[in-house]
Amino acid sequence: MTTASTRKHRGNGEGSVFEQRRPTAGDPTATRWVAQVIVDGRPRRAIAKTEAEAKRKLRALVQMVDSDTPVTSGSLTVAALLDEWEAKALPNRHIEPSTIARHAYSKRMLVRDLGGKRVKDLRPEHIEAAFAKRATAGMSRATLAKTRTTLRMALAWAERRDLVGRNVASVVELPAHARAAKPGKSMSAGQARQFVVAAEGTPFEAMWLLCLYLGLRPGEAAGLAWDDIDYDAGIVHIRRSRKLDGKGRAIVGTTKTAQSIRSLATPLPVLAALRAHRLAQTEHRISVGAMWSNPDDLVFTTPTGHTTDPTKCAIEFRTVITKAELGEGWTPNLLRHTAASLLSDAGLPMEELADQLGHRDTRMASLHYRHRIQPTIGGGTLMDTVLRAV
Repeated sequence: MTTASTRKHRGNGEGSVFEQRRPTAGDPTATRWVAQVIVDGRPRRAIAKTEAEAKRKLRALVQMVDSDTPVTSGSLTVAALLDEWEAKALPNRHIEPSTIARHAYSKRMLVRDLGGKRVKDLRPEHIEAAFAKRATAGMSRATLAKTRTTLRMALAWAERRDLVGRNVASVVELPAHARAAKPGKSMSAGQARQFVVAAEGTPFEAMWLLCLYLGLRPGEAAGLAWDDIDYDAGIVHIRRSRKLDGKGRAIVGTTKTAQSIRSLATPLPVLAALRAHRLAQTEHRISVGAMWSNPDDLVFTTPTGHTTDPTKCAIEFRTVITKAELGEGWTPNLLRHTAASLLSDAGLPMEELADQLGHRDTRMASLHYRHRIQPTIGGGTLMDTVLRAV
């Protein structure tokens, strides 16, 4: 049991120096010296080999207290800090289960690489070295950036509580050799037309047309309810989105951002596909009887009326891609990229394109969603014109 041979009890901000037994396998009588100050009822310590060194460290600790500089607990590790942040900070934030899962993934990586390091000793170069090793092993720049964000948020939380004196993650540079994310791609107008033809009569034809013609996210199309469709006005209202809950189950929730709530003019081919889908759904609902349960009145459902599963939708999508003979590397979200690219090349202004996609400004549409198709140089009705011209 660890005991102190001498200990002076001091008030808040005052310090003490004491020798502490620290038996080891090689020396059961081994001791160490501890410098300690009490800050807001909590001990802050520094470890030393000699009494003289402990006194020097005590003077430094007291000086930090006198100058209102936060004093980090000498024993607080990166792993312990991340545990506290995850338990105390994240539950108070209104964030999606997918974001919590992402932070949990980043935390596990940080704990493996830096968890045993004391926070007070943590330096930017320690983090950068860990990231460099991860990059060499193949981790992408995007994943490292998200991991840095997790650590920066945790340290910022600790900084506000005077648990750390500096947020070292805020100055960390990502390794230059980190693998860049795969660039997105878009179908040409001819390929998009091949896809439309291949999708005819498939279970989720209307879903794919919504993504292709209107640039919806797959989750937005999957979260569509029948009362979101105004056939008379030719408008589809985007109000909800399919998400995964903390247990990985598909549910209907809010859209990705407030800007994602929008109303989009919808061309006749999409409205016709939606009408055909409703007729098929009604016939199916009658055939399954009591097994049917669709409390959200969703347009796209499982065979029993529940929210669609992203993985099963992706399998259906792959069937259409294969039939269209478009090759490998396509995902449902790339229909959104295709919409952005074709509309931009057709002359839709970038500001209108951002509105169509549900973005706050033109940056995301320009950098991530729009892929140039023609060597020069952009909603839904314009896309109809583009595809009819093929």
